[in-house]
Amino acid sequence: MPAPKPKKELLIALFILGCLAFNYPLLALFSRPSICFGLPTLFLYLFMFWAFFILVLALVMEKRKKTRPVPSAEAQSSDPRDPT
Repeated sequence: MPAPKPKKELLIALFILGCLAFNYPLLALFSRPSICFGLPTLFLYLFMFWAFFILVLALVMEKRKKTRPVPSAEAQSSDPRDPT
């Protein structure tokens, strides 16, 4: 069985983190009648974590492997008899 790729593992971990963060026990911690920066604490938590979650997800998805540059057409044609 091949080893799972790091990107796949990160996506699974992000899914679990998102499920835990938007579930009842953590939401109950912020569901208080207090206001922070003019917003209710629950709304502030939801929008801040949502923005953080999207940012981390975008960084994981945009992570690219280092690849070698594609050689030019001139470098590929090494046969001197090739008319192209």
